[in-house]
Amino acid sequence: MPLFDEKNQKLLLGFVVGAAAGALATKLGPSLAAAAKPAMKSAMKLALLGAEAGREFVAHAKEALEDATAEAGAELKSAPVATSTVTKTVDNTQDIVAAMSGRKGVGSA
Repeated sequence: MPLFDEKNQKLLLGFVVGAAAGALATKLGPSLAAAAKPAMKSAMKLALLGAEAGREFVAHAKEALEDATAEAGAELKSAPVATSTVTKTVDNTQDIVAAMSGRKGVGSA
């Protein structure tokens, strides 16, 4: 069994590359950290701005939904609903419930 067969050559190459990377990291580590700090700071600023924009979007959407709900409630109070529409909706709901009652849930055998 030769000392530097194919398997041992790969092992030796891996060791040399790892040692070189470790030596290089000790030399370049502080300068890379100093260079990475402003980039990380910028990324954090963007994340905070994105979170704030998301909060504003959700607040506006919530307000629009509340307004629409209030308008629909006001319309229901001001104009009576035709009974045929309500009966039809109830009948459809009962049909759906009847159709679904025979089905099994997810994961049931």
